[in-house]
Amino acid sequence: MRHLAKHFLVWLLVTFVSVGYIAYVLHLEIPPFLRPITETLSKTLIDTAQATRPEVGEPPWTYVLRVATLIFLNNVRVELLSASPFLGILSYPASLTVTAWVLKSITIARFGERWLEVSIGVLYMPHTYLELLAYSIVFVEGCIATYYLVAREDIPESHVRTYAISLAISLTVLIIAALVEAYEIALNL
Repeated sequence: MRHLAKHFLVWLLVTFVSVGYIAYVLHLEIPPFLRPITETLSKTLIDTAQATRPEVGEPPWTYVLRVATLIFLNNVRVELLSASPFLGILSYPASLTVTAWVLKSITIARFGERWLEVSIGVLYMPHTYLELLAYSIVFVEGCIATYYLVAREDIPESHVRTYAISLAISLTVLIIAALVEAYEIALNL
């Protein structure tokens, strides 16, 4: 448990650096060879959002739970890749970059000249910080596991416990983030 308390500040630092990184990448041009991919991802997200409207007579709480489940299942993939030793070091920055470019692509398509204002607004939403905190937790612990594997060729039992607890904490935060995001979506319908 002592290790988790020490790591907490690093988790927060990585979270805020991640937000700053996304804000920075938003200002970069999407490379031409990646535009078709980001546009396809953007279209898929927009189509999915439009397809997940509340059904006639559906209680608001079931709609929020349904949307939260979809969001959680999508985000858990990013989390598990970020948690992986070695792979997380590459996949986490890549997922932040793709997230920024997809956000840029969606906001340009939907809001035109106001795209930057809307994109930055998304970065201020509570679910953004919760998701990035969840990802940062497992990313940091995955980096520590990578260090142990490179330096010692094994992971100490104490870190395996810390890693497992941090994964559980991260999944819990990710569930809360999905519920918050689904609630934000429901409020805006």
